[in-house]
Amino acid sequence: MEQTARQIVLPVLGKISNLLVQQLDSLLGVEDQILCIETQLRTYADDYDHAKNEKLLKEIIHDLEVVIDELIIDSAHRRKRDDFIRYVFASVDQPLFFFHILALVDLLHHYRLRMKLEQLIKIFKIYIDILEYGSWVCALLTGGKASGLWHESVGPYDLGISSNVSLFNALATRKEISPAVQRQARYLRDKFRSLQDFLKQSKSKELSEVGMAWMEELGDVCRSAENVVGLFMDSKLQKNKNGKRTFTKLVWSSRNFISQHKIAQKLAWIEDKIRDIYSRRYEAIPSPVRNFDPPRKYFQSLNRMITRIRAADQLDDQLDIVSFNDDVDAVTAQLLKEDPRCLTISIVGVPGIGKTSLAQLIYDSQAIANHFPHRVWVSRSGLNTSKQDIMKQILGIEGSDLYRDSKDTEESYIRRVRQMVNAFFMDKKYLVVIDDSYSSKLRNAYEFWRGMGSAFSDISNGTRILFTVCHLWQAPPVTETDFTYRLHLRTNDESWALFTHILKVNIPPEMQYLKGRIIRKCGGSPTVIVKLVELLSQRDATLEEWSRVLDELNQDEETWSAILEEINNYLPLYLRRCLFYFGLFPAGYKIPTRRLIALWVAEGLGHQQGDAKSPEYVAETCLRELINYDVVQLTEKKLNGKIKTCCLPEALQVHWFKRAQEANFLQGHSDISSTDIGVIRRLADHLQQNDVVFDDIHRSNSVSPCSRYRDVVSFLSFDTREGSEPGEEIGNFLDRCISSNCFRFLWVLDLEKVYKPKLPKAVGQLVWLKYLGLRYTYLEMLPAFINKLLNLQTLDLKRTCINTLPSSIWKMQKLRHLFLEESFCSAFVPPQEESSLVDLQTLRGAFVGEDSPVRNGLDSSLNITNLGLKCKISVPSQKAAMSSQLVDVENWVRKLKHLQSLRLKSFDESGLPWDLHLRSLSGHVDLSNIYLVGKLKNQQLVSELPGSLIELTLSASGLVEDPMQTLDKLPNLRILRLFSRSFMGKKMLCCFGGFPKLEVLKFWELELLEEWNVEEGAMPNLKDLEIRRCMNLKLLPSGLQCIKTIRQVKLTKLPILSSSLEDKQGEDWKKIAHVRHVCIED
Repeated sequence: MEQTARQIVLPVLGKISNLLVQQLDSLLGVEDQILCIETQLRTYADDYDHAKNEKLLKEIIHDLEVVIDELIIDSAHRRKRDDFIRYVFASVDQPLFFFHILALVDLLHHYRLRMKLEQLIKIFKIYIDILEYGSWVCALLTGGKASGLWHESVGPYDLGISSNVSLFNALATRKEISPAVQRQARYLRDKFRSLQDFLKQSKSKELSEVGMAWMEELGDVCRSAENVVGLFMDSKLQKNKNGKRTFTKLVWSSRNFISQHKIAQKLAWIEDKIRDIYSRRYEAIPSPVRNFDPPRKYFQSLNRMITRIRAADQLDDQLDIVSFNDDVDAVTAQLLKEDPRCLTISIVGVPGIGKTSLAQLIYDSQAIANHFPHRVWVSRSGLNTSKQDIMKQILGIEGSDLYRDSKDTEESYIRRVRQMVNAFFMDKKYLVVIDDSYSSKLRNAYEFWRGMGSAFSDISNGTRILFTVCHLWQAPPVTETDFTYRLHLRTNDESWALFTHILKVNIPPEMQYLKGRIIRKCGGSPTVIVKLVELLSQRDATLEEWSRVLDELNQDEETWSAILEEINNYLPLYLRRCLFYFGLFPAGYKIPTRRLIALWVAEGLGHQQGDAKSPEYVAETCLRELINYDVVQLTEKKLNGKIKTCCLPEALQVHWFKRAQEANFLQGHSDISSTDIGVIRRLADHLQQNDVVFDDIHRSNSVSPCSRYRDVVSFLSFDTREGSEPGEEIGNFLDRCISSNCFRFLWVLDLEKVYKPKLPKAVGQLVWLKYLGLRYTYLEMLPAFINKLLNLQTLDLKRTCINTLPSSIWKMQKLRHLFLEESFCSAFVPPQEESSLVDLQTLRGAFVGEDSPVRNGLDSSLNITNLGLKCKISVPSQKAAMSSQLVDVENWVRKLKHLQSLRLKSFDESGLPWDLHLRSLSGHVDLSNIYLVGKLKNQQLVSELPGSLIELTLSASGLVEDPMQTLDKLPNLRILRLFSRSFMGKKMLCCFGGFPKLEVLKFWELELLEEWNVEEGAMPNLKDLEIRRCMNLKLLPSGLQCIKTIRQVKLTKLPILSSSLEDKQGEDWKKIAHVRHVCIED
């Protein structure tokens, strides 16, 4: 049977009343919130007969009741604790600070409950706003705009409501006032606020006679209230000034008792009047939406908000910094920049991604607490929170001083606000966090900064403002003082770390089998991870039970609604086309970035007409944008932070995949029947028997017409079975289709990981082919028809067994990316005529021997950005010839002015590192990655590296002088790896101020190294340290203790050090005891 509004809220109201009357000791730190929600509930019960959306209302009331019950239980436990303390220490005088500590413990515990209550107040207020203001709130919840509002201070007339709110708030917070009077003051404060909100939202400016009379009556009550409270407060203040009695002593005097008794009577009269006025507000100012019955979809919007807040609460409670390490470091670095101006940083991400959690981690961090003596956290308290409301919370003031009155010009108003801001921040360096993370429709941060930002322009003490917003358009526009940080879906490692941390139990070995599946199902979403842990914690920890939960996890769209909304409402068309391409890959498939970008370039996706940048740069930018929109998960990162693999979360592929089919972007791997399938443009073989194309590809007796493949532009196979069968089936299918005049416009043929595909001669007819992917196919020979594929842009032969390239490779003038397998010495033959690969940008894994065409061959390719060569002598007698080749390589490298990555290896005939010739690289301003294996003939090279260098790996370099005192001056170096025999000395030193950005440092097999010293102030950003097989290293450097940023130290096979580290005591252990993860292996 349907319940009335009063019946639903009455039980919890009774509990609140009991709590307020009998158990005030349990309200430490939350009394104001309890009284506020009591007022809201009583008003709702008085105003509404029937409960709109009863289920949602009951959920809100249930959440509130949980908090109230916790307070009641806490109160009982606290009384037992206090009684026990009195009994035990009855004969002992306890010091005062002992009881202060107990009170502090209670306050800290109630801080969490207070935050929950504030969120429930916010949610319930939005629920009431939907009922009262109908279309206005609905417009906000669905992304529309509100119109026809009065001035954002108090409405069409200045009735003094704002000043009354301030007065009652001041009265309620006076410690000398009795609890009964405080409760009256809080009730009236909240009632006046409700009236203020009502006047703000009313659309009509024309008042009837009834409305005018009502307004006059309200004005009279406002003036009476202001007089009563104002006189009472002034009289007490005056008595203090005159020194007749202290205010605290007055509390216990008979005269003061009468005074408080009188104020209580006056407040009761005002309470009756204001309750009557409030009940007649819609008679006075009729609202066209008063009887508005909000459509279900608006309550659904609120319900989604509640779901996100609950998930965020759970995430905040269970947060593990490991899952947000890189994000905390990145935002903290911006906050700690040495810039005296007031800077803003906006953390941007869809609801439920962890913005508030990240902001809280930063806010609570020791580095931030040390740097900012003052911090303030501002939460948006409702749909109609104005910029003045936010500013009042920042400055900690009440009243109407921040509102613009009729006499103010824009200039005079901003000048007045600037003076208030300057006075407040004059000698105080603040971190201000403005948390607007639950609002996906409003532009509070943007509007606040547009209206109030100029008031902060004079601040020069390093104050910072941190916003959390759901969309980029909600944040202040990017300028030299306003920055944004996009919070992404978690990587696979971060997801697993968060999952295991929240689960808080050891996962049985047999359950580790589900790790990959759990990661795929969660898709990097913290909200989904929290939800999954909640579901699993209610089941037995068995393979069967957990598998069942995983099967059911993403069957509804609700958990992913925020990201689906992001795609539907905000994703530009060119990004949607790129996103459609993910549908070609199996669900949860980790796609290598180099593969995805090359495929997009081949199809022209992402590249817009008129783009001056290269297609690869534009494609990579599109991928970063999709990750920024939180619709694509960055599953794995490289050491340098770049994207290694990515995927479309499995749930999004399920719920959004149909759109790709509706857009005719792809077909051929779905559950539709063969009669439904039309012309196929993109074909992907997932080896699923329910695919309509399965029989065509894998059964030679298929009678399906090949004509459906006439217009295919991309064919990708994911048949990774072992044996010869996959290669034969693919070959037969290609032969049948091409012979039937299909595939003639094919751009992409990607057979990565198909074992030894039998490529028919007919493939030579695919003259428009731009991408041929044969990685991990282990082909032994490149077919002769390759000489006809002159439009190829990408040829990927890595992890094949091909050792000789045909001479026709030189004719591929459009070739941009060539990947070869260095272990099989894939060698070029000299060009038969004058030709060069002028567009070549990537050449990886190429072999250079004594006869390789470097001069007048390879060295004519001058646009290379990514170069990887393996140089090797065939027989000892060819050393002179090989030295000449290495000099030619050196001259070629010197001419590559666009080079970004260089990987050079030099070996003798036995496969041992040999000479490496390189002159100064300081002129290569784009070079960011260097990997060198071989003895450096030019030992000064370490001092001739470009300032752009980010990653450096040296192996067998034979350096005699300590390289650290030279390399430490590279301003952007983040990764340094010194491998076997790269340094032949015994001592190394890292000096103060050196390696300012170094994050990863690895020493492997530096067998002669005995002593490594690190001065305080060196490597201030080091995060990851690994030392392996440095057999003679005696001590860890004491300077490691000063590097607080280190997250992980891995020490392997260090015989001299092992004994002093094994018991996790002693001097060496103290140097790394502060590190979160220490791994020591023998």
